[in-house]
Order: sequence, then structure tokens, then C-alpha cells
Amino acid sequence: MSGIIKSTSESYSAEKKSELDTLDPVLEVNENVTSEVFDRPYEEGDFEEIPSKIFGSKDVTEPLTIESLNNAIYELGVINLCWPELSEPVFETRTCFPKSYYTNNTKERLLLAYAENFRRQFHFHYKSRKPLLLQAPNECGLQKMVCTTIRPTKLCYAGTSTWQGLASLVSEYFDYEPLSKPMLHPERIMSPYTAIIRRSGNPFELAHVLVSWLIGAGYDAYVVVGCAKRDVCMAIRYRTLCPDVPDETEVIEEPPPPEEEPRYRLVPLPDLTSKYCQEMDRKEAERIQGELDKIENQRLKTIANLEKPPDDAIDGWRTHAWILLLPGFKGIEEPMFIEPSEGNGYPISAEQYQYVDSVYNNENYYVNLQTSEGGVGSLNYDLSELSCWEHLLAGEPFYRRQLVGIDLADKRSAVESEKHLDVPASWVEKLDISADDFEQRYPGCHKVIHYKKVLLEKFSPYSERDGIIKRLKIFDDYALTISLITYEWYKNRVDKMETVRIDHLKREVREIFGIGRKDHLLKHVYSIDAPPTSVVGVRTMEFNYYARLDHLTKLVCTPLTFDEYYTDRDDRLESRIITYTEGTKAEPKRQVNVIIETYSRNPNIPAKDDVWKKIFRTQENTIELLYHYAYNFVTNDARSYIKPNLAETGGKILFYPDKTSGYIADPCSKPPRPLNIYYALCDNMEWEHHSKKHIRDRETDINTYLRQRHKELTEPELYVALFDTERNEAAKKGWKEQEAHKAEVTEREKEAEIDPLAPYLARMFGSGHGSGSPLTIKEATLVREQCINDFKAKQLARQMLVQERFDKLNSEYKAKRLWYLANQFILTPEKESAYFALSAELAFKVHTVEVRLTRHRDLSGPRFKVLEDYLDRHPLLREYVRMRHYYRLKG
Repeated sequence: MSGIIKSTSESYSAEKKSELDTLDPVLEVNENVTSEVFDRPYEEGDFEEIPSKIFGSKDVTEPLTIESLNNAIYELGVINLCWPELSEPVFETRTCFPKSYYTNNTKERLLLAYAENFRRQFHFHYKSRKPLLLQAPNECGLQKMVCTTIRPTKLCYAGTSTWQGLASLVSEYFDYEPLSKPMLHPERIMSPYTAIIRRSGNPFELAHVLVSWLIGAGYDAYVVVGCAKRDVCMAIRYRTLCPDVPDETEVIEEPPPPEEEPRYRLVPLPDLTSKYCQEMDRKEAERIQGELDKIENQRLKTIANLEKPPDDAIDGWRTHAWILLLPGFKGIEEPMFIEPSEGNGYPISAEQYQYVDSVYNNENYYVNLQTSEGGVGSLNYDLSELSCWEHLLAGEPFYRRQLVGIDLADKRSAVESEKHLDVPASWVEKLDISADDFEQRYPGCHKVIHYKKVLLEKFSPYSERDGIIKRLKIFDDYALTISLITYEWYKNRVDKMETVRIDHLKREVREIFGIGRKDHLLKHVYSIDAPPTSVVGVRTMEFNYYARLDHLTKLVCTPLTFDEYYTDRDDRLESRIITYTEGTKAEPKRQVNVIIETYSRNPNIPAKDDVWKKIFRTQENTIELLYHYAYNFVTNDARSYIKPNLAETGGKILFYPDKTSGYIADPCSKPPRPLNIYYALCDNMEWEHHSKKHIRDRETDINTYLRQRHKELTEPELYVALFDTERNEAAKKGWKEQEAHKAEVTEREKEAEIDPLAPYLARMFGSGHGSGSPLTIKEATLVREQCINDFKAKQLARQMLVQERFDKLNSEYKAKRLWYLANQFILTPEKESAYFALSAELAFKVHTVEVRLTRHRDLSGPRFKVLEDYLDRHPLLREYVRMRHYYRLKG
């Protein structure tokens, strides 16, 4: 032990020793458990770390006692080769354990003895290194080899075939428990099955669960034992960026370059700009940008210093476990790390991991012999390299073996090469989880994670009344008090709402819907200050135009405008833009001022007759028509009208040439006829009336939708699948009724008994007879004889029918056979093959009928005997049976 203390003390300076001697318990926080919002990034909760006594150089000089000796044995990782006898182990509330949990079989004991010998040799050669984690007591208090704690299991749920899905499942399913002694290996490592039941575990237990599922999914995965930074070991995430923040960067798609360069191109104008002025402007811009970059870098440096975690006195000594994925399987091209507590993947050069001590899986244990001066990313992760990794067991997995000089054809030499100790089968139960546990994966159906200026909340499906499954809040300060943006994700809602984005600065809400709404709404963006049930407000609605009869694509509403946009309409209407006048005291309701309708080009009619834009100025009582541009024309035709006063004309539309004017782009074309101009005025006045009515109807529809939408938000309803019998009350009720009806029918069939005498009793006495007094001898004789005679007649008729079918088929088969023997030399191959097919079919039918006839003859006697026995036991024939028995004895 003195050598251990000496070797350990050499790694610490005198100043470090004094710091450790006066070190108070470090306060940490577990970020996976719901806790209070932090005011500052350095403020933490209460979690007490127990410093080690050997590696912390603290209390080393205390008297040698049983307690101190046991502590030294624990810190050195000594394997106890005397196994206690456990009969009824108890762990928390669990009492029933399989036998493999509290006993070690012969092979497991041999492996532990082998591991203890390996540990002693390794400690002899590497005295300055931390003890190896080769074993740990399980929940029953029995030491188990860490390799046997891994139980490869394949999950059969959606997303569990990739490492991303499995890592996310582990990070969400479990609560993280930091090590109470961060410099040492854990005091116990419970089985992954127990961890799944408890839904919590330390880093080693979570790593065992994840590596078991990864190996079951086909990955080459290993548990890494090493050292990591304090934030990783304590699952502190409020100093890291949230990976779930949506990327809203607009992707601008640049048009592809032309495949062929034009043959002719314009000669560009000469550049007359002064090169000297350009150079001076460039230098001035670089100087200004340099000053701005310097200020920005200084600001970022100040922020980084403020966000820097506090000094860790045991930095580089914190024990941690994570996952290593090696290439070669499931598309993994290079080694990578996975953090089970976060569910994220990292490259091997990740800064949060400081040292790799060993790696292991369910096949072998490998000790790292390399130095980590260049970080863990500089290590060689080729486990077959003996100069870099020391193997506990000599055997290698089949996919990694390099058999040189071994004749595999010789069974004896092949068997001799395989004589080595391997890891026994895992003692852990199969790591399956139910479908309900997979769906309700968060402990307590709710999980809160604090990131840097971000609060992430996750919910299980159907756990919340509104169907929310994830909420992400972005704040402007570390105390999480000034909200910037809130994202919400929903599932299983009747209104098909999927995501909501709330911008607290712009006071804007964006709702995204799935396909399937009755109004075919896809996106709804509105201001928080807008009236919830009135169209008079700032809002934008986008629709699935293909499913709508009017092909409406988008609606844009403001207090004084109302814009409609269409796609692929038969009348080629593209947009309708309405402008309103502000309300007054006399008329508080807004009135339509201008209506602008835009149409796409119709190639079937000339441009001078194809209307491009209609402008109805209702307050000025005018109509303006703009036509499409013709080919090679820089102007377009136009026509404007001053509508006649229908009140003065008695409702008739009169034409006044002085109240219309137009412009014709083509000077060679003929002017339009006055009659055509009059017809156009009549059509557009009617169309204006139609547009006004359409606007009023559209506003009514939008107001109705907003009221319905307000009800959907205040009284949300969730959709339940038809086959989800746990949540679908109607389906559950129908299923229970069906089961009850089936059970009732089954019970009724059991109670009902077929009485062969029922038809004869009904014929003689009427229906309902059978529960009265026994029949007289004469009546019983008559009923019994009728029943027996009918049974014999029925059996004989059935035999005759089967015999007749047998004779007919047999005669047909013989006739076909004689026909073939007479004509076999003149038959064509087609007719011969047809004969053989028909002959085989007839032979099969003959054999079937023959078997049926034989079976009928064999069963006729037993069936008649069963009928006689039944009649002899019948309660109504009791007097007849008694007298028959009397005369039989007398005779």
C-alpha cells in the first residue's frame, strides 16, 4: 500500500496536496432531474462528492482497521475469490432474482480468478496508473465480471436499428446518477435489466444498457472506461449549446449555369472606375472591418471567460464511462464516441474526454497501453495492435482473427488453436422493453433539460391534454427570464397541428398543420395582438390549394388589406387584393375601397382581349382594365370606365361614350366597337358585384374558422388510433362486448346438449316435452324403435350413396384405362399428357371415396353402440330399461 501512496503522490505537487487536504465537498448538479432555473452559469444544486482516500491523498495515515482495509480493497479493485452464499437477495423493492444474479457458475469463477491474476500483473508493471475496472458487485452484492454484464439484445421498435435512435432512447428513458466517488470506479454496477426497471443509473449502468442494444443492432460497440471533464461526468449541460434548436437559415437555390454558352453576347462597357480609388476604398473597408472584428473578438472572449466553468481540483481524474463505435459495421467509417447520458455522437477528438483507460464488450477486455498526451483523438483504436492494447483473454472474435500457419482443414489443429478461455454467457435477463414503456419513455412522462440559454422540455405522447411532445424555449439571459423564441411540437391532435413557433420579440405565432384538415390549412401566421376571432388583424394563412375547389393558396390579412392568392384556376385568376377604408364614428365598420384582380396569360386569345388586371375603385365609382402585353410591345392596352348612377337611370346600365377612355398599344389596329365596350362595362359591373359578395363570404368564412380555431386551442382534442384499445374507449367497449358475447355463446353451447329423442318426442307429444315423468313401456318402446330404425336407415342410405359414387368413379376410371390401352399408339403427346392428368385425378377421387366408404363401414358399429348406450341412460326410458333388464335376467 505504501508503494501505491508513493506512486500516487508523485502525480501531485506539494501545492496540489495542500489544496486536496483543505478541499471542501464539491457541489454539483444533475441536469437530467427537474431543478430550479439557474440565475448564473456557476450556480449549482446540492450534490456531495466523497473524495477517495488513496488517490486523494487524504486520511492515508489513519490507523489500519477493517473499514479502512475494505476501502483500500475497493479502491484498488481487488477481486474477491471467496464467493458468499446468497439465498434470498433483496435490492430496493425487488426480491425475486434469477439464480444467475446471486451465484457464479464454474466458468464465471474461473474468469474472475483469471482477471485477478491479470490485475495483479498489470498493477506490478504500471504502478502509477489507476486500478482497472474488471469487476463490480451487482445489485445482489455479488462480484461479476464487467464483460458478462453486457447482454446483446435486439429491439424491434421504430428507430432502434440505428445508433442515433438507440442513444436517444437511452438518454430519454433513464435518469442520470453521477458517481458519488468521482475518482474511483462505482461501488456497484447493477444489471442493465434492473436499470431498465428503475429507469435510472450511473454512467456505467447506462453504458451497459446502450452497448447491449448497439451490439444487438449489429454495431461493433464497446464500453470505454476513462476520465472526462466535470460537466460530462455530472451531466451539466447549461454551458453547452442545445442540439435541438431548429435551423431556420434560408437556403437560397442558385439557378444552375446554362449548359451551353450563347454564341453571341453583348460587349460589356469599359470600366472607367479609378483603380486607385478602388484600392483605397478596399483598404478603408478592411480597416473598419478589422476594428469591428477586434471589438467582436474581445466581446466573445469576455463572454467565454464569463461562461468558463469553475476550476476543478480533480480535473483529469474523474472516472466516467461512455461508448466507442469502431468502423466496419452498419456504415460506420471511422471510430466515434457516444455519450449515453446525452444521446449524442462525438468524434474521437472530442475535448470533453481526457483519457481512455480500457474498453470492453461481451467478448473481451482491452487495456490501453498508449499515452494520451495528444488527447484521446491521437490514440490508435485498432484493438488487434498488441503494442497499443493489452488483451485480458487470448481469444479474438472471429471477424478479427488473423490465423497464420493454421490448417483449418485439419480438425485437430483447428481445435487446438481454439483452446483458450472465453467470456461466458451473460448472467443478465433479456433487455426488452414493452411497447408502452417505449412510447412513454420519459421518467414520469416529462423531462426537462437546461442548455445554454435554452430550456428543453420533452413529454410522452398522450401525457399532456394538448398533445405536446416537445417544447424548446430560447432565452436572452442565463437566468432564463427574457424569452426570445418558443418552439412547440405536437402529435396526435385532431386539428392536425404539428409545430408552433412563437416569436416573443416580434409578437408573432406560426402554426404548421399536417395534411387532412377539412379547410386544408397548412400554415397560419398571426400576431399575438390580433383579435383571436376576427379577420381584422395581421395574419397569413397558407392552404393546400390542390385539395380545395377554389384553389386558394394563401390569404394575407391586415387591418386595411385582404389579399387572396390562387394557383391553377380555370379562370386564370392569380390574386385578388382588397384595400379598405378606415372606420369612422358614423360607420365604424371598414368599407371596401379598391379591388385589384390579376389574371395569368391565356394563349388562346389575343393579348388585346386578354385581361391582365381589373381595378375596381368602389369609392371613386370607376373600373380600370389592363390587358396583357403583346409580343414585342412595350406598352399594353388599357380601358377605364366611370360607372353610371343606377339610381338615376332606374337600375338600367346606360352607355355614355364620354365616361369611358382607353389606350390601344397597336396603332394599326381598329378601335373597338362601342357595343363591345358597352358589353364589357356590363360584364365588369356584374363581376364587381360578384367580387364584393365573394369578399363578404370570405370574411365570414375566415371569422368562422377563427372561432373554430380558438375552440381548438382552448379545448384541444387528441386523435386515438382505431386499434389502440388502451386509449380508444369506443374500440375498448366494442371489444369487451364482443368478448362477453363470445363467452356467453360458448357457455350456452356448453350447457346445451343434443338429445336424439327430441324429434320423436315432439312428434308424439308436441314440443317442450322431455322434463316430465318417464315414458310408459309402450311409449318408450315405440320412441326407441323409431330412433334406432331411423339411425340404421340413415347409415344405410349414406353407405349406398358413397358406394354408388365409388362404383361410378371406378367404372369411369376403368373405361378411360381401356380407351388408353386401345389408342395409346396413335395419341399425340398433348392428348397423352391430358389423359395422364385426368387419370391421376380420377384415381385420386376413387381412392378418396374408397377411404370414406371403408371409414363409414368401420365406424357404423361403434356409432350404433354409442347410440344404444345413450338410450339406455336416458331418464325418460328408465322404466323400459328396467323391465328389459328384468326379462333378460329372468330369461
